[in-house]
Order: sequence, then structure tokens, then C-alpha cells
Amino acid sequence: MARLLKQPKTVLNAVTSTGFGTAINVKDYRHIVLQFGTTGSANCTVKFAGSVSEESPTFSSAASPTNHWDYVAVYDYEDAAKIDGDTGIALTGSDDIRTLQVNTDGLSYFNAQVSARSAGAITVKVVGFND
Repeated sequence: MARLLKQPKTVLNAVTSTGFGTAINVKDYRHIVLQFGTTGSANCTVKFAGSVSEESPTFSSAASPTNHWDYVAVYDYEDAAKIDGDTGIALTGSDDIRTLQVNTDGLSYFNAQVSARSAGAITVKVVGFND
């Protein structure tokens, strides 16, 4: 069966502030891959979040029984290293380009969060596909 790739959707678009990006509905994807990149000697932490809720949670508000979301692990394609969801990717004055995989088993919505940022611009795009 042919792989059905979707057009990339932007979660973070060269953001230079802290906070969550644009939530992406991932219900229809079997797999999602992230295009992660920073510029400007990035100094920040980026974490990834997901939800199994029917409706998109408010990621910028605290997780709760009525606003269900949690940080999720991602896997680096370069060396298959697991990046813990609560830890994320911490950059200290260096730029990075990565291809990351997210285990989407049961996820409905996906988002990314920038925190502890003092420099750099962060871009995260989601490429969904089924096979």
C-alpha cells in the first residue's frame, strides 16, 4: 500500500516567545513526524504535548480532568534516542535541526511549547501520514 503523506502543518512558526503553538488535530494520522529547527543561537526548552480528548484542550491552561493533556515523548530519527516529554529539548546557545517521531497511538491533538527562552527562533512542523 502506498504511503499517504499529508502537507506539513505548522505548530510553531519561527516563534521568539514562550508559550504553546497552534494545536494540530492528529486523529486521522497513523504516524506523525516533526520537522524541528531553531535559528539565532537558540537558548530555550521545547516540549511536546498531546491529548486524547474529543475536543482540543486549552494547552495554555493547566492540565486537569476537564482540560486533559500531558507532555509526550518523542524519538530522534538520528539515533533513535527517546526524549522524555517532561524534559523536552533544551538548547543552550546553539541551533539544532532534527527529525522527530511522535507515538500517536490514540492521540487526538498535538502541540509544542517553548519555555525558558532567552534567544532564538523555533519552528516545528507536523507531517502526518498513513500506511
